[in-house]
Amino acid sequence: MRVFKKIILILSILFTIFWIWYEYTYAMDTIIPFEVNKDKAKANVLIASQGSRFKDSLVQGILKHYQQDSIYFKVIDVYMLFTVPIDEWDAIIMINSWEYYDPPSNLTKYIRKYPDRLDKLIILSTVGSSNRSLEDIDVISGESIIEKVPDYMSIIVTQLNKIIE
Repeated sequence: MRVFKKIILILSILFTIFWIWYEYTYAMDTIIPFEVNKDKAKANVLIASQGSRFKDSLVQGILKHYQQDSIYFKVIDVYMLFTVPIDEWDAIIMINSWEYYDPPSNLTKYIRKYPDRLDKLIILSTVGSSNRSLEDIDVISGESIIEKVPDYMSIIVTQLNKIIE
């Protein structure tokens, strides 16, 4: 019986160490909300993202692309999306990671809440594969490779221009 307790204890310790390592290595940073061009907006665009080097570079690239335009951008953490009514925005860009090949439940709930407004959504999901999707929504998906930021930015900008023009 003592051997069994030792094995359970060792496995528990190993699991805890693994969990701490996993969270430290793969957990996303929280986005601190900020706004750009609040006073001179011809369009209102919300970016809901997670914090990582790749996602932060993508958000900054989008903002830089539109820096001369009078578009109001608000950037929030994707997990705060439930606090934002979709009708306040001309477009919403969601940049997040899917775990276990599924979107986060808050993103799915948000999308289901507004089934008649899906044309406002641009979703980039970093899932490590390009064949993931949500029903009735085009999802841009791929790997979080920093060298691919310009490629994904170009796709997002093209889609955003179609929505706001």
